[in-house]
Amino acid sequence: MLMNRRILTIYTKELTELLRDRRTLIAMIVVPIALYPLLIIGSVHLLSVQDGERKTEKITIGIQYDPEHPEDKQPAVWHLQRQLHAARDIIRDNRDDDPDDVVSNGLASIEHMDIVVVSDVEQAVALGACDVGVVYQSNGSANQNPTQQRVTIKYDKAELRSESAVARVREVFELLSRNLTMEILIQENLPFWILDPIHVSAENVATPQKVGGMVLGSIVPLVLVLMTITGAIYPAIDLTAGERERGTLETLIVCPVPPVELMTGKYLVVATVAMMGAALNLISMGATLHFGGFTKMISASGDTELPLEVLPVILVVLVPFAMLFSAIMVAVCSYARTFKEAQNYIMPVILAALIPGGVAAMPGTELSGINAYVPVMNMVLLAREMLLGHFELLTITKVMLSTCVYAGSAVMVASHVFSTEAAIFADSASLKASFSRQFIHPTKYPTSTLALITTAILFPIWMFVQFSIQPAADQSALHTFQMTAWLMPIALVLIPVMLLAYFKVQIVSALGLSGAKPRYLVAAILIGLGGWIPAHELFALQDAISPVPKAILESNNTLMSAFENQGLWVPLLLIAVIPAVCEELFFRGFLLSGLRNSTKKWTAIIIVACVFAIFHIILIKFVITAVLGIVLGYLCWQSRSIFPSILAHMLHNGIAVSIAFIPSIAEKMGIDKLAPTDHLPVHIIAIGTAMVVGGIVIAKDSQAE
Repeated sequence: MLMNRRILTIYTKELTELLRDRRTLIAMIVVPIALYPLLIIGSVHLLSVQDGERKTEKITIGIQYDPEHPEDKQPAVWHLQRQLHAARDIIRDNRDDDPDDVVSNGLASIEHMDIVVVSDVEQAVALGACDVGVVYQSNGSANQNPTQQRVTIKYDKAELRSESAVARVREVFELLSRNLTMEILIQENLPFWILDPIHVSAENVATPQKVGGMVLGSIVPLVLVLMTITGAIYPAIDLTAGERERGTLETLIVCPVPPVELMTGKYLVVATVAMMGAALNLISMGATLHFGGFTKMISASGDTELPLEVLPVILVVLVPFAMLFSAIMVAVCSYARTFKEAQNYIMPVILAALIPGGVAAMPGTELSGINAYVPVMNMVLLAREMLLGHFELLTITKVMLSTCVYAGSAVMVASHVFSTEAAIFADSASLKASFSRQFIHPTKYPTSTLALITTAILFPIWMFVQFSIQPAADQSALHTFQMTAWLMPIALVLIPVMLLAYFKVQIVSALGLSGAKPRYLVAAILIGLGGWIPAHELFALQDAISPVPKAILESNNTLMSAFENQGLWVPLLLIAVIPAVCEELFFRGFLLSGLRNSTKKWTAIIIVACVFAIFHIILIKFVITAVLGIVLGYLCWQSRSIFPSILAHMLHNGIAVSIAFIPSIAEKMGIDKLAPTDHLPVHIIAIGTAMVVGGIVIAKDSQAE
């Protein structure tokens, strides 16, 4: 309680002082409130003015003639002039009394066309002597009546003026062509539908809200994400490098407040200001779109409606994202000695955020696969999906969980950086000193910061690896299992061991490689042999509440086809032995030992179990995998050894493989004809539950609590 009061005091003090600063108020309030009206209304007005000018500005049309036959020069000009006059007469005949009518605009467009004669149209257009060129070609001999005219319009796509001119000239010839066609049909006494014997039309089935979401989704998500990031920049610099430059940081450090609590208060201020900035940007953007008339203007057509009510939901989703980048900003700025130096440190962070954000803003990028786990990209894509009306719980869970993992790791890193002496009394070598081995003291367990940041880095890497090794069309699933067996020891064992060695952490104690008492091995055997039964029942219960996808239910068939013509030892090795050893060494060894001294027992076990479940990608089995992780974590914590959890994990996976590949086992148990979501026989459930409970009771040790 005392710690909470100190943090609250620091938080209130820093936030009050920050909000009194004129620069903060300008950056956080004035800019977003004035920015969007000026940008949106000004941009739309400028574009409308430019569009109107392009439709009526004078353009030059070049017409080509053969220099060897100069007598054809004047007839070609007369022919084009007659066509322009004819188009003008058609428009005048159909014009109504409205001076702003589209027909009147078309008349103004024709009135501002000049004709010049050139010997080479392409060269004239390329050099800018004329905006477009017209070349006539006749299809047929002069004796044929009528003769089809072929008109080629030359233009320069790289020039906006030329592109606008070609559209205007094309409209003239299309108008003449339609009018001439109607005259021919009338002369020949033919029905008009002969021009369109098979009429094809397209109807939009998207709701107006979805269309409006597509409009907003092209720019709003990226703007909100970037504004959330930029909102954390100034307070992060001011509360770290700014205080150091003013000479007030040392005064705070000598106060009877732990550096971690001091950093927590400052970090919460930065996160609060970041969210306030995001909220103000959101309110300003929504108000500009609504009160600026854009909502009414867009909704006038009936097929588009801006879903502004989704924006507050997106703001809530941005909370863990704001916490993530606030922690990153605090950690980075803690190394700076001056305000200017901190700004230099911030620029690479901004660029690193712009790259995935820009990729996510591209139309073809989807929120699937590894994209759901890439920071910034996943948040931009999720905001766009929400604007389109796609609220898939599984997708939202992926993005939120991964962002929370990154945010938690970033907070731990910020806490570590801010509490180090090298960062508090920053000298020219502070950044180097924080990672130099001569300043690292040997420890028995890794720090929670090292464990969490390693997990956060390995998480997207492992996701990318899993998606990249999926079998191609000509490959079986065996390829994925084989590649996983090769890569898992590198990612989950070798990399953590190298980090432990670098940071002078005892590998034996950190990974729990000490021996276990026989009682814990007995407990592991009972849990490993019986654990699949409660897991199956939990899966069946989950299917009754929320149906499991068919692809998950058919996983056994995929498994059987993958290991066809392989001995039983192959799936046992690839599915039971290697994953059990590698995953336990990383999750119950490296990660759990890192949290052992910084959190309480069940907090550490549950955190590791949830991360363990997230790493398995298949979030539909998150609950089952997390429960298994809790049991394995409890077994490891009680025994203070990794071997019981490895044994239980290996037996658990091995039983599932054996039942799938040896039909006689399932037949003897009376479960050979059961569907994947059917409940097991009562006596099987009772035996399995008793084995698991018995294993937990045996592992319980009052001294280990």
